Amino acid sequence: MRHLVSLLALLALLVMAGCGTINPFPKHVYSTPPSAKGRAVPSGYDPKTNPYTVMGRTYYPLKTAHGYDEVGMASWYGKDFHGKKTANGYIYNMYGVTAAHKLLPLGTEVQVTNLENNRSIVLVINDRGPFVHGRILDLSYGAAKKLGTVERGVAKVRITAVGTVPGAKTQVAVSSAKQYHVRVGAFADKSNAERVHRRLVDNGYGNANIKMVFRNGQVLHVVQAGSFSSRDRAEQVLERLKDDFPTSYIIS
Repeated sequence: MRHLVSLLALLALLVMAGCGTINPFPKHVYSTPPSAKGRAVPSGYDPKTNPYTVMGRTYYPLKTAHGYDEVGMASWYGKDFHGKKTANGYIYNMYGVTAAHKLLPLGTEVQVTNLENNRSIVLVINDRGPFVHGRILDLSYGAAKKLGTVERGVAKVRITAVGTVPGAKTQVAVSSAKQYHVRVGAFADKSNAERVHRRLVDNGYGNANIKMVFRNGQVLHVVQAGSFSSRDRAEQVLERLKDDFPTSYIIS
């Protein structure tokens, strides 16, 4: 009888040990692979998702942000990093609206909502971090101010991927023919850019477009009435726009 009890106890311990290996959290949210120090980084990675090592741990960013939705604690970083290069090569502007994330591809556009006051903004991931346990996002000072988290320092947020900013020093556009672009305006607020774009299209400028660019750490939505191979054609379009958009100009 005593041997039977001992056997049952041993079986119970083995079952408990097996259960302990089950992790209830999605892999991309809670963990990264152990340090790959001394091993070559695998080839075939996009520059926006290159593996990197910090404090002995190697992080393997997600290849795509599609469907990404996460809740956790966000902090912010400011003057100690102001003017220094971010992970994507741009200069960090603490007054801009950007953020650092450990795993999202660089250039990912996300909506960040402060769950404590329901303020929400859309920004771009252009840096890596935070490397502090329990935090999932490091906001620029400008972003933290808009979300109302500067005074507290840390706040619970929701991060939802909404798109990708093209370019961002990871792609090089090559064109054999010179182009002349009629620029109408640049807007930090995407909705303002979309409103101007619709107005142009409604007025017959079917080639009007919106391009997203980085400037001083901030994303701008640039509205163009069109791109032309002829300077004369661009001048004609510019002349027609002057009454409605007097600050329009040509760039090449």
